[in-house]
Amino acid sequence: MRGILLLLAPFALAAQPAFDVASIKLAPAQPFGSRSVSKNREDMRLNYQGVSIKGLIAEAYHVQQRQVSGPDWIDSQIFDITATYSKEAGEKAVPEMLKSLLADRFGLKLHEETKDMPLYSIQPAKTGVKMKKAEADIGKFNVKSGKTIAHIDAAGPMSALAEQLSGMLDRPVVDQSGLEGDWVIDLQWTLDSSDAPGADSIAPSIFTAMQEQLGLRLVAAKGPVRQLVIDHVEKLPTGN
Repeated sequence: MRGILLLLAPFALAAQPAFDVASIKLAPAQPFGSRSVSKNREDMRLNYQGVSIKGLIAEAYHVQQRQVSGPDWIDSQIFDITATYSKEAGEKAVPEMLKSLLADRFGLKLHEETKDMPLYSIQPAKTGVKMKKAEADIGKFNVKSGKTIAHIDAAGPMSALAEQLSGMLDRPVVDQSGLEGDWVIDLQWTLDSSDAPGADSIAPSIFTAMQEQLGLRLVAAKGPVRQLVIDHVEKLPTGN
């Protein structure tokens, strides 16, 4: 189903937060399989190395890269980006600032569609929910991901958990738990797609961890998934 353009005209962007300064440079091509993206946020500064247009769109619109479609080069052509933003705007505004950057510097226009795809559904486990209702630190969502272990320390709604897991697992995640309000979420798992981690694992798989630590299940299913379709994007940004 074809939707409306998300980025339409200059006046629609006027109220959007924007970076104070942003430098975008074409990064050297990397051999297939060796490319990596590094991202740091500190002192009101955002640094990317080796990020693609597809990666930027995915972060700006809170989707997985597989949910973005467009020209082949949006994944292969990579950039180094340094951007600064004001303390008043804050880190929470970074996705909106990325949208502005993509529209202003790359002329990005896109629209939304929905498509039936494999996904995971968050549902209550038979053992019952093991989380506590959150009374403070609402909106806290700390995520640590190393080479083998991921840890989410959060206080928020199940929809926020689903969104975070969507960016970390092999398919989108939707909340069908029926749990209202905000919850204390302390979840640690091994970064392994298998449901049976090896004997040397120091944390369970995400499937086991969800049940044992939160009293929830991740159920494989198929359903409508948000898709972003690029209508127009420039291959090179406007000048710094």
